Amino acid sequence: MSTFFQLEDGRLRALEAAIASGIPLDVLEKGFDYYRREKVLSVQAMEGFSVYGVVKGTAIYAVTLDSDDFAFSTCTCPVRGSCKHMAAVFYAYYASVGESPDELHNRMLNGLAPEPGAAERPAADPSSLEHAPDRWLDDMEARHGETWRQCRHSLHPLQSVLTAIKAASKLWNEGLRRLHWMHGIVFVLEQAERAYGHTDSYSRYYYEMAFARMTEPWINQYQELAAELDPAALTPEERAAVNGLLAFFHARDMDREQQLHRWETLYFALWSRLIGDAGWAAKEEALLRAELDRTKEERGLFFVPMALAFLAFADQRDDDAMALLGKTAFNRTALLASDCALQRLEERNWPKLEAWMGYLYGGLSVDRKSKAFGPFLTMCRLADRQQPDNPSWQGHLVSFLPYSYSALTEHWLDQRQYEKWADLQLLFGIEPDEIDVQLVREIGKAAPRVLYPLYHQAIDGAIRSRNRQGYRQAVKLMKRLEKLYKAEQQGEAWSRFVDGIVRKHQRLRALQEELWRGKIVT
Repeated sequence: MSTFFQLEDGRLRALEAAIASGIPLDVLEKGFDYYRREKVLSVQAMEGFSVYGVVKGTAIYAVTLDSDDFAFSTCTCPVRGSCKHMAAVFYAYYASVGESPDELHNRMLNGLAPEPGAAERPAADPSSLEHAPDRWLDDMEARHGETWRQCRHSLHPLQSVLTAIKAASKLWNEGLRRLHWMHGIVFVLEQAERAYGHTDSYSRYYYEMAFARMTEPWINQYQELAAELDPAALTPEERAAVNGLLAFFHARDMDREQQLHRWETLYFALWSRLIGDAGWAAKEEALLRAELDRTKEERGLFFVPMALAFLAFADQRDDDAMALLGKTAFNRTALLASDCALQRLEERNWPKLEAWMGYLYGGLSVDRKSKAFGPFLTMCRLADRQQPDNPSWQGHLVSFLPYSYSALTEHWLDQRQYEKWADLQLLFGIEPDEIDVQLVREIGKAAPRVLYPLYHQAIDGAIRSRNRQGYRQAVKLMKRLEKLYKAEQQGEAWSRFVDGIVRKHQRLRALQEELWRGKIVT
């Protein structure tokens, strides 16, 4: 659906009254059923007084609703006069402007007059809201609070809402406009949560993926806007707007299950800029401490301890931060712990980094499927590059084998620790043919001897297959190995190796034939 313009409130009320009096109840029921079954393909208001729509029935029908005189309304279906397609288009238009079609339908069935509050909302007046941050979210809720009901398969209706919210403040001063847009983004994200919460459990994974892709740009913009905040330069009105955002997060149930977004990241994106204001930080910590004391007996809560841990970390009280995170479920707060560890790594604060990595190691040992597992391995690699004399970083990587195989392989190759790399390949039974050809060539030039054991193991495995194909594979590997030996002028060692193979497997006539055929034995 698309809506380029909207009917004035007076016209909308008049059209509603005309439809209620001009379309029989049974036809309204059929029209509402068409709307609910998403038979309306598109709807839009044009020229300020007409609503155009396309409905899929037994064929595709075009509908025009005239708000000046409903008698001039038309539909291309065979029915003369008012029809269910007209009703369906009106319901769809009503939904597109953020109203509730269900409430509208109930009013029409019961013969009630249009509610003044439902359709008689004043047009956006940016100047009246610019200096009233405490009214922003209430105004958004009043105008667009039912839009989530249109988001059955897509969040596209919310994009129009966000565009309208931004347009209302586009002429404001930069600071208030930035904060108004941040309010708008958290509002539409909350609308998306409502839509997601009403999806059926069987399709929830699909909706989660589809909705998350749609909201990702909004979240990124929120974080960019938050990064531009300067607490020291905020005006009193801007500080009031920031307090409004904080109040939104405080009032919201941040701990609830089955959420579409990680709301705590939005909270921390804001606090990462506010943390330098000592007064604000002290007030927030006092509020969170009181909330923690009030809910300390409740289980499954993680947001308040995590928020307090963030404040403690910013205040260089890392031990307190880890103690607070330890009171929560590890998988809910592990990413924050990873962020803290990464910051200490960037600061090269090794004692505090070791403490954070120890905390993460303990949690990941129990819950390896946590999203912090990948960042943990990456930080181990970075720390080992910057502090190569500390064996604990590689120790962490090794301890998580086989799950850390890829990370450890890449790390040792980057560090040119080819012997350790080769030992790891031997441990996992990796054959030379399974390794990238270019990589084998590079190692063959830099440290050819580390490849010897890999070829020896692969050759023995091929011979143990006890078939002609395996013997041919063994000969192919031996020819590659011969080049490595001779490149290092190890001709005698190569001859001893071949003699050992011949004596050990002298009864395998097929192998002996392949050795002669491959000119390994002459």
